[in-house]
Amino acid sequence: MKKRRFGTVFIALVLCLSFSSCNGGKEGGVKEWGIEYEAVPLDFSGVQTVLLDCPQELNSMQDLSDFMDYCVFYGSQEEIQYATLTDEYAAVVREDPFYQYRWAGQYGNLSHNFAIGYADGRLDENMFGIMAGFVPYAFKSYELKEDNVKVVNYEYYQEVLKEEKNRNYAAEDFALYRNNKGFVSVENSEQLFYAAAKGYMPVPVRGSSAESMLSRALGILNRILEEDMNETEKVRRIYSYLICENTYDYESFLYKDSEHTDYTAYFLEGVFDSKNAVCDGLAKAMTLLCRLEGIEAYHIGAVSSAGGHAYNYIKVDGSYYLCCPTNGSSVSSWEGKRFHYHTYSYFLTDFYTSSPSWDFASGQLPEIGEQVKQTEKYDYWDNAFVEVDGKKYDLSPETTEEAVAVLETVGENAEESGLIMQIELNCSYDIAAEAFEEIEEKYDVMKLNNGSFGGEKLYAFVFGGGAA
Repeated sequence: MKKRRFGTVFIALVLCLSFSSCNGGKEGGVKEWGIEYEAVPLDFSGVQTVLLDCPQELNSMQDLSDFMDYCVFYGSQEEIQYATLTDEYAAVVREDPFYQYRWAGQYGNLSHNFAIGYADGRLDENMFGIMAGFVPYAFKSYELKEDNVKVVNYEYYQEVLKEEKNRNYAAEDFALYRNNKGFVSVENSEQLFYAAAKGYMPVPVRGSSAESMLSRALGILNRILEEDMNETEKVRRIYSYLICENTYDYESFLYKDSEHTDYTAYFLEGVFDSKNAVCDGLAKAMTLLCRLEGIEAYHIGAVSSAGGHAYNYIKVDGSYYLCCPTNGSSVSSWEGKRFHYHTYSYFLTDFYTSSPSWDFASGQLPEIGEQVKQTEKYDYWDNAFVEVDGKKYDLSPETTEEAVAVLETVGENAEESGLIMQIELNCSYDIAAEAFEEIEEKYDVMKLNNGSFGGEKLYAFVFGGGAA
């Protein structure tokens, strides 16, 4: 990391590993399709706003990370904001101020993009300074290529796309509006995301980009969620929305010609404006949508030998899980097109996931991270069902006949709707192979190895590719 020293102020030209190298083989954009929804009108007249809590006495790297985010939210890159350190943490920072600054920034929700330097000249007073603030961002994007095809998961098609539903909540009906730490004024998408992530209800400045984005986010939730859903069902629907209606922005990852913060893919704009984002934008959207529903969710910065990454910790029905919508999709080429297909193995998993190659570690929110290490992975396939002639089948078939019944139903729905549609099964190699052999003459279908779960293989069956 390059830095410049001005007395005791260090300006870090590159703060940390950017959340951009987690492409995982994902590429390109897709043909446009998706839900239609009504934006929710916003009226915060009469609401008394507060300021975010400012960390007072820093005692850990996590505390420093929170302070750096606060500096971004309210500060500017031209000023130094100081925080007091405890005696114990001041001793740690004195040993290597840059190390503490770098990794606190890497794990920060805002500071990994917008903190530029630190001042250590007052460490003898237990004071540490941060230079951070917003600059223009998210004003570039790449046009999606026509050879990319979105694949819709069967469950999302049946429960959302096929049904014109609207929960019709007003803004004040949403959980975060009714139960929060206060109402906080926001102007941009980063403040919108961060205020919600901290448990505050964002109050957008009229005419700001945050106003339009919050209105649309509430509208999306009304469209995809239903009354009386439990937390697991809500998070599953939000995860499905993100992986089915958005794609990984391969172009912004690989071909950007300026700072990564110039590109919409790293922010909420990537999801809500272009439906094309990288891990940072997807994890922020997951955090915002969950928080608006009153579900505890966090944007987590992580690193590996390959670079930076972002995913989520989410508390669902009393347990903390790791959730990664980015790794929930991959790309496969078929008949000259590139298909964005999906897996639920990263829906609600543990710290280590089901992938042997996963090595994205994070020191952010270490107490929650320890709980995520102990959690039991959620079995999506035992809890998702396809109805065939009045009988329900889960997605862990124990016989070839069960697998064929499920696959034929999905194939028929793909043909009737004209959509490229998939279903993911968790079963033995023999069942998957025999079922595929039985249906491949009847349907335009491909079978993709999709990882493993619980000792069995995962297979994505994608229908309709040849007609795309």
